[in-house]
Amino acid sequence: MRNLLKLSLTKNINYKYSNIYNAQVVDNQNVTLIDIIEELRMDGLELDEKQALNVIDKFNKKVSEKVFSGKSVCTGLVNISPLIKGPLAEKKWNSKVNRVEISLTAGADLTHSMSETTVEIIDEKQGIIGEYKLSDQSNDSCENIVDRESKVDFGDIKLNLAEDPACGIAFRTWLWKS
Repeated sequence: MRNLLKLSLTKNINYKYSNIYNAQVVDNQNVTLIDIIEELRMDGLELDEKQALNVIDKFNKKVSEKVFSGKSVCTGLVNISPLIKGPLAEKKWNSKVNRVEISLTAGADLTHSMSETTVEIIDEKQGIIGEYKLSDQSNDSCENIVDRESKVDFGDIKLNLAEDPACGIAFRTWLWKS
């Protein structure tokens, strides 16, 4: 199944004299579990709503239990992992510094769905101005992403962070002093 993600462009008012636009998802309505169950039923799946909600509820509780016992859980749709933020001074938890966060990354099913998605960009007059396939984005290897992010071009100033990572620190220092 091909997915179509429509984006609407609006001129960014913070960039008065440039050609910078903000993009927003056109159809960004909320969908509930009941809506999804109803769509599955309309697709022909014989499904009892109460039983499906019960299974999903028990599944969510079990995933939460596993995550908060320190495990990383792969649901297929997302990968969920607990993270501890902040250093523990003198081996003690400080609620002002330390916290538990949850890391969510795309799982195999979501990544596959992304590879089958096309982004359609719509201008202010509701005209389609471009279509882009996300398969290129979802198939990028880690090396390509790192390589792309390690080279920074500021017009006359070109930085290669892979060759000299300290140049990024020096550039930031210079930038904030000017």
